[in-house]
Amino acid sequence: MFKRSLRQKIVITAVMILIIVIGALPVNVMAATPPPTLGVKISPIGNPTWRPVDFHLFSAPVGTAESGYAEFGETMLALLPPPNHVANPFLGVGPGAPHQPPYDSELAAGVTALGFHEGVQFRTAEFSNGMGVWVVWMNIPAPGITGSSPDFVSGPIIPNSLFPIHDEGNDYHNGAFFSFMGSFDVPALDQIGFNVDGHSHFPVFFADNADFGPPGANLNGSYQYQFTIVDATGNGWRIEAHFTVTP
Repeated sequence: MFKRSLRQKIVITAVMILIIVIGALPVNVMAATPPPTLGVKISPIGNPTWRPVDFHLFSAPVGTAESGYAEFGETMLALLPPPNHVANPFLGVGPGAPHQPPYDSELAAGVTALGFHEGVQFRTAEFSNGMGVWVVWMNIPAPGITGSSPDFVSGPIIPNSLFPIHDEGNDYHNGAFFSFMGSFDVPALDQIGFNVDGHSHFPVFFADNADFGPPGANLNGSYQYQFTIVDATGNGWRIEAHFTVTP
């Protein structure tokens, strides 16, 4: 129960501050979207009209029970800082200064600026004692529809009609269940006070570490994060992130 309550606390925090509504990626840029980063695999569920891009797998602070895992939120905000992204009472972080596309490298810029270790091999110190292995990505129209967003009057969007978009994930260690990584629903913007037609794009952040696995587990070995992200019509994506932990 103790472990589960900690994870539920993280999930509740994620619901508040995970969803960030920012710019748009035009269709002509979509055609040149690079494949997922090393260690990440994606496959469609049905026929989604939006797509996850800008994947990153890295170690960064998540915090501890003593800190209330406040560092998880701080790391998220640092990855997408002002002025383009600002605090929002409903989203935690929401639209800031309007800015032009493309937006398929904002998370990459954040990871680089913060100097986080990105890759597929991590040490136990990067997966325990306040540190965790993160996977993050951005969701963009592909092709979406044309409409308004917080960043523009008319452009590619994921329309409000496709929301809520449901995200959830699990972590497997050496093929066995390790932890539930959380679930949350990304809301339609017109349900939370924005007079726009939809999201131009939004990011997702997940992280895990030893705190949420079996007590006393040997952390060494292979890990597989498994996620589903599905819109209100049942279309979406399966995402896997693979990495190893060594002493």
